[in-house]
Amino acid sequence: MQNILQANEPTVLPEKTSEKLVEIAGWSFADPFGPTEPLLSQEELQLLSIAKGSLNPEERLQIESHVIHSFRFLSQIPWTKELKRVPDIAKAHHEKLDGSGYPYHMGAEEIPFQAKMMTISDIFDALTARDRPYKRAVPVERALAIIGEEVNSRLLDPVLYKLFIDAKIYELTADD
Repeated sequence: MQNILQANEPTVLPEKTSEKLVEIAGWSFADPFGPTEPLLSQEELQLLSIAKGSLNPEERLQIESHVIHSFRFLSQIPWTKELKRVPDIAKAHHEKLDGSGYPYHMGAEEIPFQAKMMTISDIFDALTARDRPYKRAVPVERALAIIGEEVNSRLLDPVLYKLFIDAKIYELTADD
């Protein structure tokens, strides 16, 4: 059962865990009120086998749509000269340096500097927030390690991540 609990955590799923889930899905139990039942349904197996994170494709699209909605909303505000780029910063805060982010798949040179900063902060908040009903918060150290993996994969700005760590920005919101 440890494999099922581990697979239910929002993280990158190790391949061995995924293989074990397929094995567990083949197990069954005798239902005293009916026929023999599989230990895991096909839907449960699919949801537990999500390789990265905890959202299925439909849920991910719904969550990702917030960027476009935020941009449209923020674009309606008559910003001052100093703040007029706020909508552009917000619309790029889920972009990755290699173009694999969303929703516009911007490359590193297209992403505003401020959005690169916001991305790191947003990921940290998403991982450590204790008020999310759909997932448990991860410890600060684990969140920083996950963000560090993104930096090592060249998805996030390494200089800004180092600043985030060195200036202990994460301590401003951490509850640990």
